[in-house]
Amino acid sequence: MLMRVTWGKIKSGRWDEYEGLWNAYAQRTKNTPGLKGRYLLRDSETKDAGYSISLWENEGDFDAFKKTEPNAQDMSDCFVGQYVTTICEVRGSTV
Repeated sequence: MLMRVTWGKIKSGRWDEYEGLWNAYAQRTKNTPGLKGRYLLRDSETKDAGYSISLWENEGDFDAFKKTEPNAQDMSDCFVGQYVTTICEVRGSTV
């Protein structure tokens, strides 16, 4: 399994807008082959920062999604400029 973890800082006062855009994007892409789930996390100390996490069955499904991934430009417009994405191999889980 793979996990894509994105951390970003949202422009001040735009978290609700970002959350709405994220939820709409998640609904549009929820039936993507190999996608096991998505999570949006808001930092409890820095209210304008958070994480978006997606869990993928395998690298092939994730790579296929990346090639055809719908435009998420509207979400990226909410970021201050601090935006980091990491792809991780899941090596352990209790789920």
